[in-house]
Formats: sequence, C-alpha cells, structure tokens
Amino acid sequence: MANMYNVTIIFNPEKLKPLVSAFNALGITGITVTHVEGCGAQHGFKGYYRGIENDIQLLPKVKVEVIVSAIPVDTVIEAASKVLDSKEIGAGKIFVYDVEKVLRVRTRETDFDALQDSPAGK
Repeated sequence: MANMYNVTIIFNPEKLKPLVSAFNALGITGITVTHVEGCGAQHGFKGYYRGIENDIQLLPKVKVEVIVSAIPVDTVIEAASKVLDSKEIGAGKIFVYDVEKVLRVRTRETDFDALQDSPAGK
C-alpha cells in the first residue's frame, strides 16, 4: 500500500488561485479550502476605524488541505513553497500528517483507490 499524507497549508488569501493552479498542474484533483483567521509571528497589526485605533490580533488566512498518495509529498510541498514564498513574515506554513485510512462512501473503495478519480457512473 502506498503512503498517504494530509498536506495542510495555511497562507495569505491572495495566493489561493496560484496555489490551486499549481496543484492542478501536478494532477491534484481533490482540494479542501477553508477561510480562517489566525496569527503567528505577525502578531496582528494596529488598524484604525473612524479614527479609533484597533488592535487586530487575528488576520484573514486560507487553509488548504489535500490528501496525496500517487504524487510524492515532497513534490507537493515544493510546488506550494514556490507559489507561497514572498520572503515576508506571514507567507504561510505547511504541515504534513500521515493518513491511516480513507473511505469513499459512495463506492466503499478504500485507501489509495478511494483517492483516485473514478468514472461518473461507477
């Protein structure tokens, strides 16, 4: 059985379209996108609303998750790194987790087979 990995990436929203394009070029077809808020080394920023200073702690981010098995996980990480690297604080983080089990509910396919594209009528 091939190793399966969950690659979770948290980054600035303006990089979403380029990242999805890079993943499509690799042949990644299953992507989950969640709009989140958070802070890391940036620690937020000070903003002004109607002349009143506000301390904004949580910044808008995007979280993308992909499960990979057929494509080497290092290839996925490298593609994401190239798209996201801005040389600035807050460019993003990539987390990689082992996946023990996958089940496609409709067909009952498991693991590697569950991650592959299947014909529409199957």
